[in-house]
Amino acid sequence: MMSIRELKYFLTLAEEGNITTAAKRLHIAQPPLSRQLKQLEDNLGAKLFERGHRKIQLTEAGHLLRNKAEQLLEFMDTTVKEIREIEAGTHGTLSIGTASSSVATILPRVARIFCNQYPSLKFELREGESSQIIELLNGGLIEIGLVRFSFDDELYESIKLSNEPLVAALNKNNKSYADHDCINLADLAGKPLMIHRKFETMITEHCEQTGFKPYFLCKSDDVMPILAWADADVGIAVVPRAAIDLIPNTNLIFKTIVNPCIETTAAVIWMRNRYLSAAARHFLTLFTTMNKTSIDNNSMAYSESL
Repeated sequence: MMSIRELKYFLTLAEEGNITTAAKRLHIAQPPLSRQLKQLEDNLGAKLFERGHRKIQLTEAGHLLRNKAEQLLEFMDTTVKEIREIEAGTHGTLSIGTASSSVATILPRVARIFCNQYPSLKFELREGESSQIIELLNGGLIEIGLVRFSFDDELYESIKLSNEPLVAALNKNNKSYADHDCINLADLAGKPLMIHRKFETMITEHCEQTGFKPYFLCKSDDVMPILAWADADVGIAVVPRAAIDLIPNTNLIFKTIVNPCIETTAAVIWMRNRYLSAAARHFLTLFTTMNKTSIDNNSMAYSESL
């Protein structure tokens, strides 16, 4: 077997062509260098050098070993560099799961800054219901998940996102609420509502507490179709505020639902007591900073409105 040290000794002698200058360059005595190279020849069972009076020449086997050794050492150096870059979190792939299209709108703001800081990192995104994201986390297929329902604090660490109100998305030709930025929940009584299925229980409870039973024209597993239907003036879509930017350049207008305000919660979660890549740790640090700024701004805006 050949060691990395033996290959480096061999390449140095091949480049210098002289045992004395090679030993000086390696900062070792000449006899140990000669013994190492003789041992290398013995282990390979091949003569690597033709020893002349002034210059050492490579044999055919020596030329082959030099070519292979240069490739191998370059590969080793590249491998060490890549490992260090991955450990530093500057290279690699970060796997993230998002619970729905509405939650996915949170990611681009963070990802843009993250990509500027770590341009060599790549993303792998998976989308599904919160229960599917939990399964992906448990199976180790993703490192970070964005979910919209409660989870086991003993199994997962988390960053809680700021509460997000539900809004009514309706075609701008609907003049009933044109002069207001908000809409009372009671004003949705009898209207054809289109909702994401997971918000059905919460919306129903708030409506019944307000004094009416909601009419759900459509229930969907994704907010995109109901926003498209609202854009076509089929009905009124009730979606999280983050969904406002999902379909640009539409005929939609958005009204925050008040009296009462219906809010959803979301969180970024990851497994407790499981190794997180440096890239994931960097991402969570950035996410924490941006989320705190968002919460502080929302709190300030709320205080100013009182």
